[in-house]
Amino acid sequence: MATLATTARRHDVFASIFPTEHFTTPTPEATPDIGSLASPGRPFGGFNLPQSLPGDATQADRAWSTITRYLALNADGQTRRAGRQDSQALGVLLNQPARTTLLAQWYLNEISTHCRAYVLPELASWQSPVPFSAARSLIDDTIQVLQRALELYVAPISSLRTQLQGRDLESAFDAWSSQIRAGWHTLILHSIPRQRLEKTLASALYQHMRDSLVRNSKPDRCSGTSRCLCRLSFAGFPLEDLHRLGLGGNVAERALAVASNRLLDGPAIQRRCLQVDWAAKESVVPKLRHWVKDHFAPSVQDAISVLTGSAYVFSEGDISRITSTAVASIVRKRTAALFDYVKLWPHSTGALLDIKSHLTDRGAAQKATICAAMTTQIQERLLHAGASTVEVLSIYVNMIHAFRLLDARGVLLEKAAAPIRIYLRGRDDTVSIIAASFLAEVDDGGQNAEIISDKVCSDITREVLTSSLEDVKDHKGTDWDDMNWAPEPIDAGPNHKFTKSEDVLSYILGLFDQEDFIKEVTTVLAQHLLQGADPEFARETRLVELFKSRFDPSKLQAAEVMLKDMRDSIMLEKRIFPEKYRAAVSSPRELQAAIPLDGITINALYGMFAAQMSQPEFLATVKLVANHRGDLLYPKRGRLPSAPSPAKLAKVRPVNGIDTSIRILSSFFWPQLRSNTFVMPGKIETATMKMSELFARHSGQRTLDWHDALAKISVRLELEDRTVEEEDIPAWRGSVVDLFGGSTYDADIGFTIPDLELQLNMDPELVLDAVQYWLSRRVIYQQSSSGHYLVLERLDLDIVPPAPIAVLEPDAASGLKSQDAMFKENAPMFETFIANMLQNGGAKEVDGFMGITNMLKMVLPTFTYGEEEVEWLLGEMEGKGMVARDGGMWAAK
Repeated sequence: MATLATTARRHDVFASIFPTEHFTTPTPEATPDIGSLASPGRPFGGFNLPQSLPGDATQADRAWSTITRYLALNADGQTRRAGRQDSQALGVLLNQPARTTLLAQWYLNEISTHCRAYVLPELASWQSPVPFSAARSLIDDTIQVLQRALELYVAPISSLRTQLQGRDLESAFDAWSSQIRAGWHTLILHSIPRQRLEKTLASALYQHMRDSLVRNSKPDRCSGTSRCLCRLSFAGFPLEDLHRLGLGGNVAERALAVASNRLLDGPAIQRRCLQVDWAAKESVVPKLRHWVKDHFAPSVQDAISVLTGSAYVFSEGDISRITSTAVASIVRKRTAALFDYVKLWPHSTGALLDIKSHLTDRGAAQKATICAAMTTQIQERLLHAGASTVEVLSIYVNMIHAFRLLDARGVLLEKAAAPIRIYLRGRDDTVSIIAASFLAEVDDGGQNAEIISDKVCSDITREVLTSSLEDVKDHKGTDWDDMNWAPEPIDAGPNHKFTKSEDVLSYILGLFDQEDFIKEVTTVLAQHLLQGADPEFARETRLVELFKSRFDPSKLQAAEVMLKDMRDSIMLEKRIFPEKYRAAVSSPRELQAAIPLDGITINALYGMFAAQMSQPEFLATVKLVANHRGDLLYPKRGRLPSAPSPAKLAKVRPVNGIDTSIRILSSFFWPQLRSNTFVMPGKIETATMKMSELFARHSGQRTLDWHDALAKISVRLELEDRTVEEEDIPAWRGSVVDLFGGSTYDADIGFTIPDLELQLNMDPELVLDAVQYWLSRRVIYQQSSSGHYLVLERLDLDIVPPAPIAVLEPDAASGLKSQDAMFKENAPMFETFIANMLQNGGAKEVDGFMGITNMLKMVLPTFTYGEEEVEWLLGEMEGKGMVARDGGMWAAK
């Protein structure tokens, strides 16, 4: 009982707030007077009663009975046509607003009852999730069902309107019918899940808008103009039906907003009209802005007007927000592929300009997004062991260009490039590759034409060739005479230093300390000069001047001295071998071939041959090959003297048939050279002796110091079935192969590695390098049983493939000593110093301000190594019993 009472009270409370409306069924037209019982009043109705009953209430009750009987919906949904009595009854109620409202509510109750029983079962698909592909079909089916139901419910009202024409009740009738229509809309919106309806409408609208763009796309026409001509049309979509059936309004407006945003985030910006402009390298954002304003916004504006049933006009702020959304979408797409655009610089300038167009709108927030995206893409796609240092440096150069375009102040580059700068500092070969890139050659096509790709970054080489020699150190942002001065950006870091004239080389040189760069560049420059360079040394001189404009000039003294040595060497060679630098005189036939048929002036023709012949020689040759006509020269058609035979041409005869060069080296300023000595081929030994005598006659008190390891020779080997030619190979390789053709070679026994070392007095590492080199060229082969090496006269011999042997490192074949070789050569001196330091100063750590590494650098100028080398030395000393390790400390024994 208590439970029933509690439930009853709850229903009473709910009913007191939301009272339930009770509607009676239509009353009969008359109540029979059976006459059996006396009635205290008049019967409600009956036969033979007067038509006009006294009192407004009675008349209203009769009108209510009549109109409700007409409007009542049968189970089959059939209604009868309105008669005169029906229209008169409605007219009576329309004059009473309270009754009119009650009648509207009564009819809506009829509609609701009928709709729940017969209409909503046909819309059962809305009770489960709607697939994206089925959105449009469900919308069309729902419109058909609701349209049939609405026609059924509106038909009686339309018939009544026809009967009321000509009377003064049209405004009241319209208000009454509007109440019914509004109630119908509310009923439909409450019968279908609102969120599902909104999402389904959004999907259907998005599909239609996407397909409309595809149909109306005109990429060929758009590519030739600065505006996009692709139209967006809602033709074919039932916008009016949605509004009329109650599916429009705020729900449809929100659905259209979702569909529009989805369109702007995908198909609208993925069209060919708005792809990256690779040809003109311009931004497509202005075209996108015009398209939103001219085509997209007007179409959406008209669609909203139809869905809501009232005129709607976008304000300037609305269009600006829509445009900003579209631009943000295309910038997000570009930012997602930012790493690819950096790699493709400068062809991807258009994509970067698209991103830049949004930076001014979003400011610091967009910069943070770009930095985060670039950092993530760099970590995933570049900063791993599979990427070479050359590739990382190339992308870093492109990144400097790209991000300076995005933000000229350099703040964006400073933040986004931090991971790649840290990674480059951690690679051992970064400094050497950068230094080698400074002196590499680039051909006219911009491609590296000199050294292997994993040793030179051609992008850095091009930057060196195009960089300015202007001093960049005195042009900081604190120039008081700069009228265009601007404060530091608010989003700059605490260590940000802006330089207006900073170029790519400034960022490259800023990766490491100046001393590291200068030392490495000096080594590379020395190797480059020893290998032979342009006698004018224009490129090398420009490089030194470039460094002097960016570094302390006093630290480049060694490089300047090396250049001076090379110039002095050229001058000395010109005195000793004047014929070597004499330009060959052009023949008359060459001069005649240079004269065009339409004539040329004598000054222009002499400019072409001034470096090859003197003016008297030129004038004498012109008389043979040309005719004067006014101010022009024309080629003669007569027969010219035959060209001199090669035997009569002057030849530059080298010493003893060997081309020799002289290099003056100031040993204090040059890196340490290889001092390996060995037996050179006899012909070369004779040439060096004659060269020394010739040099003594022209150089006073100075004498030549021959470095056998620096020599380069060319070899021609004639075997039984082939001829092998090798040019500019190290001299020790030539000495080894020359020994195989000498008198001490036995074709049945051959040589072993110790035999070669003994006869040539050559270091083992050079012998191993030479043997491996000629094995790879298939000039010699190794007997598997005895380990002897013999000449491979014919390639068809059945021999065992050579076993791998130790070879020199790539830099060991150069004329300069490698860092490892110099370190190992000076290791005993370093070990002695460490032992004395630990014995006198006590135990020390490897790192730290007072550590072993730092003490070595402060006391020994020749020690330019790091902690790894010091730990190697300590390990060697520990094996010899000189030091002992206690945790992180090292002490002398």
